[in-house]
Amino acid sequence: MSGGFYIGTNIEQDPRFGDASKKLLEEMDFGKILKRPVDMTKVNMEAIKPWISERIKELLGLEDEVLYEFIVNMLEESSTPDPKMMQVNLTGFLESNTQEFMQSLWKILLEAQKGPGGIPESLIQKKIDELKHKREQEELIKANIAIANQRMRGTNAVDTARKTTRAGRKSRWDSPSLDKDSGSTDDNAQHASRGRARMASGRVGSSTENEAATRYDQRAGYEERDGRRRYQENRRHTATSRSRSPNARRIRDSR
Repeated sequence: MSGGFYIGTNIEQDPRFGDASKKLLEEMDFGKILKRPVDMTKVNMEAIKPWISERIKELLGLEDEVLYEFIVNMLEESSTPDPKMMQVNLTGFLESNTQEFMQSLWKILLEAQKGPGGIPESLIQKKIDELKHKREQEELIKANIAIANQRMRGTNAVDTARKTTRAGRKSRWDSPSLDKDSGSTDDNAQHASRGRARMASGRVGSSTENEAATRYDQRAGYEERDGRRRYQENRRHTATSRSRSPNARRIRDSR
């Protein structure tokens, strides 16, 4: 014994603390909601514990494992905890936030004892909203990925079309294209080739092949002559331009 008390005496057994608690109970302001009893046998504490930890972090700005365990123990040690005594015991930890915490805690406990499986309806709705928001974010990410892939495919298609166009583009020195009534270039070239082969062997080709060969040769000749003419005109134009340039005039004047 020490001072007339057994070692390990708790607050309720120590009249010194009992008098202080009674004084706080008389002076402290309690909300009306704390007058309503809570049956902890109807409350799913596993659903309430994360809420308690999150609420402590909101009020204090940090996690407090000691305070968390203290609150959980007070709720679990009795099937009908005393909210007013809990508020007195938590004042040293939460100080001015004690009443706010007890109001919200008791509200969630009253809601839990009426909810399905001892879980508050508000927590169920919050979880549903979180899952919905997460699903919307995932769908948004998938949509953005699909748009990016579509743009990439469009860009690749444009690049492929440009490369194909460049690869199939002919210069002005290529064989001239045929008129619409004359058929395709490949068909005409085949007819011309067969017609020349038969004429070279002494055989008479069909009128189509002979005409194609003649027309094909004529067009090739026209193109060759046109090419030579354009080449000569370009050379004359270049020579004229050079002769009229200031440098050419200075050279002539110096002579």
